[in-house]
Amino acid sequence: MSKLFQKSLKLVEDHTTLDYQITEVWWERIFLNITVETKRDDDVEFTLRQFNRKRRRPKRGERYSQIIDMPIFKEIPAHPQTVEEADGVRKYHFVFNITAMDDRTFLDNGKWQLQANVPGEEPFTCSVAYDVAYTLIDKSRIYKYDDGKYSYDVSLGTYSVDGTTLSFVINSHFMIENETWNRRRYVQEALTFKGKFNRMYMYAVIEMMRAYYAVVEKASPKNGKKIMFMTETKPYLWGNLKYIDDRMKARGLDKEFDITYSLRNAVGTHKSALSWAELITKIARQDYIFVDDYVPVFGFLELSDRTKLIQVWHAGEGFKSVGYSRFGRAGTPYPAGSCHKQYDYVITGSERLVHVYSEVFGLPEKYFMPVGMARLDGFLDPDKIASFKKDFYGKYPQFEGKKIILFAPTFRGTGQKVAFYEYEKLDHKQIYDFCGDEYVWVYKMHPFVTEKPPIPKEYSDRIFDLSSYENINDLYYVTEIMITDYSSAYFEFALMNKPVLFYTYDRECYELTRGVHKSVKEEAPGKVCDTFEELIEALKNKDYEFEKTAAFRDANFSNYDGNAADKIIDTILLKKDNAN
Repeated sequence: MSKLFQKSLKLVEDHTTLDYQITEVWWERIFLNITVETKRDDDVEFTLRQFNRKRRRPKRGERYSQIIDMPIFKEIPAHPQTVEEADGVRKYHFVFNITAMDDRTFLDNGKWQLQANVPGEEPFTCSVAYDVAYTLIDKSRIYKYDDGKYSYDVSLGTYSVDGTTLSFVINSHFMIENETWNRRRYVQEALTFKGKFNRMYMYAVIEMMRAYYAVVEKASPKNGKKIMFMTETKPYLWGNLKYIDDRMKARGLDKEFDITYSLRNAVGTHKSALSWAELITKIARQDYIFVDDYVPVFGFLELSDRTKLIQVWHAGEGFKSVGYSRFGRAGTPYPAGSCHKQYDYVITGSERLVHVYSEVFGLPEKYFMPVGMARLDGFLDPDKIASFKKDFYGKYPQFEGKKIILFAPTFRGTGQKVAFYEYEKLDHKQIYDFCGDEYVWVYKMHPFVTEKPPIPKEYSDRIFDLSSYENINDLYYVTEIMITDYSSAYFEFALMNKPVLFYTYDRECYELTRGVHKSVKEEAPGKVCDTFEELIEALKNKDYEFEKTAAFRDANFSNYDGNAADKIIDTILLKKDNAN
């Protein structure tokens, strides 16, 4: 037995105890929920402890193999979300986001256990109740990514040192697919030649881009006054970015700050080497970069500590899973190297959405600022609404005196390149007949859907396509009824205090494949229609279940004050601690 091993036996012993026992374990998508109960009233702190175990053969007279902890590799603070106490029992409830358990990152490969640390006592490894332990094998998770070539596996299990008390274990491992699993290999199997070549080529390109960024960044003086507004999904400034930019100019801060713009439609398209060099040059020179969507360049370009990356996100709250909330499904992001992991600040529309977007971006909640959406600043201003209506009806006189039904669904497919919508799920004749002289039907399709709605010519006086209209929020001022599905479009529309219908012809399949944050049928703030016939009947009978919309509005906008842009500017750029 080596000296290191002998030392390990003395330094680290297993102190599993029934005093701190895990009594509940369950999953909510990527959130691992654990409840620990105790009758003690200690001033306790918890940690997740990575450990290694060695098994020694039982000596004469011993009934069990001796399992011994080797030196600790890592400890991570674990903070309970809630603490409850009743009838002398204290319950600590933990909600672990597996995509961000170690601050921004996943747990490393290995074994982890939950440990209770009480001052003056040896650390306690939390035990697990027998009835819970029986269920753990069914609570393991496999999250595939990169078309199934890799996976992140989280298995839950137990071990026992004394043959009675069970210790709880989280096994965290990143795996690679083994095409020839039925052959024993003693070294890691090689990838294909083509795969190796492509990897080498991409690695070389990325390394050159990183090296170029490092040189330019180091040569660029930083004074805290350089800002870039950046989007990779549109060639123009819009939404939250535009409102922050407009507010800075209204306050005269464009004289104090040097503002740069990078506005291009680059996601899913090929860009030249010169275009990439120009972009990286801009990035390297900034103190602050504001983005509003997925920006893949930050997946491989690690920003200097001198630059802060702020995500203002373009959407409120929808049903469809995005980012890490779809981890393990088609189109899942990588465990590491995702641009979402680089944000220094994430702006959310409300306190309630922090939990939602912590899951989406795989970040701890401390990085989030629930100050509201900048594009909603002044959204309900009567003068603004009146001015827009005048301009709108001047441009579209055919809508004057009509009630607009705005049809704004999200796309189908795994991403921008293959996005589509099944227009055959709509009956234009029935829509036309329903509209009559009272309504008009207006399409506002997701920007990813390039196929235009196939509106028959004979119906074009009541059915229109405004998908190219830049700002959907402005259309809300003239909309009477919104129809959407899993999109976040309903979030801001709720402020108008008008009805929303949800047309979800593929609801169950969508929920089970794409994934959703919550049940559409149970949580939608309006009537859910799973067939076109149900949708038409709801329109005819004005059956909107509007009370759900009103309740949603009260829950999400009760503290809405319309000053989000100022709060963002004051807190992040002007460093004001009292930015309320």
